[in-house]
Amino acid sequence: MAGAARHDLEGPRGGRPGPDRRHAGDARPLAARGVTMRRASATERMPPPVVALLASPLGALVRAVARIRASVHVKLLAGFLLFTRLFIAMTAVSLRTLTETARQTNLLDEAHERVGWSRQIEHALAMQMHFTAMALLSKDDDIVARILRENNRFNDTLARLEKAAPTEERALIQAIRGSQDDAMATVADIANAVRDGRLADAMTALRTRQEPLYAKIETLVGSLVAAEETRMASLRVSIAAASHYSLRVMAGFAVASIVLALLGGFVISWSFILPVREAHGFLSEVAEGRFGGTIVVPNRDEFGALAEHMNWMSRELRRLDDEQRVAAETLRSLNDRLALASRAKSEFLANMSHELRTPLNAILGFTEIMLDELYGEVPPTLREPLVDIQTNGRHLLRLINDVLDLSKIEAGRLELGVGEYSVQEIVEVVHASLKSLALEKGLAFTAGVSPDIPPAWGDGRRITQCLLNLAGNALKFTRQGRVDIEVRLDGEWLVYRVSDTGIGIPKDEVENIFAEFRQVDTTVTREYGGTGLGLSITKRLVELHGGRIGVESELGKGSRFFFTVPLRTDGGRA
Repeated sequence: MAGAARHDLEGPRGGRPGPDRRHAGDARPLAARGVTMRRASATERMPPPVVALLASPLGALVRAVARIRASVHVKLLAGFLLFTRLFIAMTAVSLRTLTETARQTNLLDEAHERVGWSRQIEHALAMQMHFTAMALLSKDDDIVARILRENNRFNDTLARLEKAAPTEERALIQAIRGSQDDAMATVADIANAVRDGRLADAMTALRTRQEPLYAKIETLVGSLVAAEETRMASLRVSIAAASHYSLRVMAGFAVASIVLALLGGFVISWSFILPVREAHGFLSEVAEGRFGGTIVVPNRDEFGALAEHMNWMSRELRRLDDEQRVAAETLRSLNDRLALASRAKSEFLANMSHELRTPLNAILGFTEIMLDELYGEVPPTLREPLVDIQTNGRHLLRLINDVLDLSKIEAGRLELGVGEYSVQEIVEVVHASLKSLALEKGLAFTAGVSPDIPPAWGDGRRITQCLLNLAGNALKFTRQGRVDIEVRLDGEWLVYRVSDTGIGIPKDEVENIFAEFRQVDTTVTREYGGTGLGLSITKRLVELHGGRIGVESELGKGSRFFFTVPLRTDGGRA
């Protein structure tokens, strides 16, 4: 289908599922190596029924809606307005049907009322006939008055009936009125004859004139009732037909609404779902590190714009990935060369250290012998130079030892001599070694160990070296004030802390203080001396024990170095 995107993708970045291992180590782009990968389109990942449905004319309708050049908001609004128009049409038809049904119901009620009036006319007519017969028998004037009352009721009812009757029935009502007038004239003649004692004439008028008129009126009223009942039957049929029509129309609109809702929902939703599925598959490929593909959707809305941006992103990622591969290969080559240079440097430093230590130890030994006057008395003019030789020689020996340790660490040949050691003894040794320097500078120098610390397990000599480096630096960089050593137990960890009131460290230098050959600045090197190896070696030795080292410092107020090591170290190797 038009929305399906098929394209060749480049392989993943390093460390992710990638192409055939025959290309391993080749930094060229995958396209240059002839490696292509195909991404399944959105429809290929759908359930078979949905695929079949999208392959039908509905699929063409989905793509047609997607190609409409309008925003998603406008498309959704158009769909809503379509359903709204359908609802309005259904409401209008329903109202028209209900109005017609109500009109016919009113006509039926009116016809039913007219039938009632006709029945009243028949009753009034019957009462007139009855009272006329009684007038002949009783010769009572009150009977005539009753006849007149029934005649008035007859005429009133007939007037209401005529007013409400349809046009085609009014001629019949006029005939009834005329016959009723003739009947009332005959009643008057009969009443006069009875009053004059002419009973034979009254009886003759009753049989020959009155009874035929009453029969005619009764026939006319019966015709009127029959016409109204026929009209009522027709109205009932019309109302029933209108009800059935209304039900059919409502059912039709309901079915049409459901079908249109399903169709519209399917078409509009899938015109959005297809690009979303395409984007999902496309981004999954990108997340796996396969760049350079394209996504093709028929949409001319926000989803189409999104697809264009994603294609641009894919091209940029492809370009950056190619550049990264080239840079990675270049970096790998440089790292290999640097590793070779580092190994050569470490070997050179180790060899040089070994070569220097032998003659230097000999020099220090001869100097010691001469100062002990084993070869005779040393003149005062030579003693001070010999002391200087001994001091500088020891300093040089410490430097050589530091370089040798560093080279062993970098070469991975430094192993810890793990065994049981006493933290108290280590602190005492360090304090005794540096006490003379503290006295010489006039500094307060204290050392304290928590009494609850049991014998520890690790390389006591290296721990001593670490603590000696930190305490020596603290004394060296403190002009006045104090230096304190503190060791405490924190669970299964030993915490060594050296605090001073020295020169402190600038904030921008704290992160680099443990780097090799690193000093705060050149003025510190000139004033206090040192190579910058002590802290670096201390950090490496602490990490070999499985611990960590840190510093807290404020320029001009002092520093606090601390390191933590396990109470029991299993052993380590650089």
